[in-house]
Amino acid sequence: MGSYSYDRDVYSGSSYSNWGTSDYSATKFTRNMLDNSLKPNGKKIVSNSKNPIIIVLDVSGSNINFAKLVYDKLPMFYGEIEKKGYLDDFDICICAVGDAKYDQYPIQIGTPAKGLEIDSWLEKIVLEAGGGSNLNESYEIMAHYLANNCEFADDAKPVVFYIADEMALKNVDHKECEQLGIECAGDYNPWNKLNEKFDDNVYVMLNKYRSAFRDEITESWRNVVPPQHLIQIPKEKAIVDLMLGILALQKEELYVYALDMAERGQTAKRIEGVKDSLQELADTLALSTKVETNLPAQKGKTLVKKGRRL
Repeated sequence: MGSYSYDRDVYSGSSYSNWGTSDYSATKFTRNMLDNSLKPNGKKIVSNSKNPIIIVLDVSGSNINFAKLVYDKLPMFYGEIEKKGYLDDFDICICAVGDAKYDQYPIQIGTPAKGLEIDSWLEKIVLEAGGGSNLNESYEIMAHYLANNCEFADDAKPVVFYIADEMALKNVDHKECEQLGIECAGDYNPWNKLNEKFDDNVYVMLNKYRSAFRDEITESWRNVVPPQHLIQIPKEKAIVDLMLGILALQKEELYVYALDMAERGQTAKRIEGVKDSLQELADTLALSTKVETNLPAQKGKTLVKKGRRL
């Protein structure tokens, strides 16, 4: 991994009072027409890495600042994965989702990349800041696309992070898919196939909707991904800490990750907020490990369901 440089400066203000207004993000997200390379029709996401990471950014108006924040902090995210050894041989693919009913570019698909090459894909994203008043974006179309258009190595352990703030619909509308040039045989629930494709490593980073977590939004996501994979974002600035934490928990306990956060200068308040959000996932992983350790080996039988460890 050392040959892939990702060492541009990380804007310090994005961690404090002026995040999302750095010289990077404020000037890079200026596109108003979609680059052909991001169009979903006929495109496949192909990765040869052992640990492909897909980040799905909701770029509707209510959630748009996360794209800027992720841009500002992605070098730190990338660097911490390498420094701490959370993953080896990984790449990152940036995608964006809006509302197929209202937006011009509701599905934008990047290409897996390493190092500074990731920036070139981030900078192509169109921040439409659109969406409607229907309390959902087209997350289910993205789920259908990812479930059917990703190609990974046989031993790959891919992970998806949705960064969202509205409801997840259970079923995909095949007509909406076809209008976007995405093949879809009929209306169906794509989430089961997505979870299977990614070995149950689909995570939803849920932001507050207009300053509050709404029960109907939370429940909609708990119906399509494992409940412990729904991670509430306590403060918007904690998004990268949370994604790193999910990766870290595959190898270490939550209190160790808290030490990692302290080492990189996070405040006690930030650390406690992140720990609270990750606690349910940490407990589930710890229980899974305990069960797997205590069960006797049996030939030809899988004793613990896959997909809880990367």
